[in-house]
Amino acid sequence: MKKAIALKAIPLLLFISFHLCASAQSLEEDTVKRDTTTKVKGSSPKSVYLEVGGAGLALTLNFDKRFGSGSDKWGYRVGAGYYNTGSNSVFSVPLQINYLFSINHSTSSYIEGAFGTTFLNSKGSPNGTFFEFDNITGFCGNASIGYRYQQENGGINFRIIFDPIFYDEGVLYEGGLSIGYTF
Repeated sequence: MKKAIALKAIPLLLFISFHLCASAQSLEEDTVKRDTTTKVKGSSPKSVYLEVGGAGLALTLNFDKRFGSGSDKWGYRVGAGYYNTGSNSVFSVPLQINYLFSINHSTSSYIEGAFGTTFLNSKGSPNGTFFEFDNITGFCGNASIGYRYQQENGGINFRIIFDPIFYDEGVLYEGGLSIGYTF
């Protein structure tokens, strides 16, 4: 189990190092002058993203939507994931309620907090060649805290998340990386 956590931590640390060294630039420039005295109610942003690790514990395809019309505040996420190493396999369905908090009144950078549950069906041997999985079928709890970059007008988004998983034998400290598209 320690080997599995260590192998997942390496890409997470590389991503954090890369993110701290790189400067994010907006790919779009809004040249249209807008009247800021009237607020136009827009539709709620929707996102799809591919996540490695995180609440799904595998390679997961997710759908995320805000409850209101803004790009921040409350929303939900639902996904489906699968991972197979030959002797071990995991199928997961993460469900979460999340909250996006805007950083410095930015329209692209958010702190994301979430809580939820994941249905998990894992089969295999604890002596796997690359990852170790227990034989588990059932629900486990999860909570997330992390960073999300998501442009207000849609486009590429990415997330980096710390996501502990709570199950009957204790806590599994998990991290996740994701990239996707907001529309």
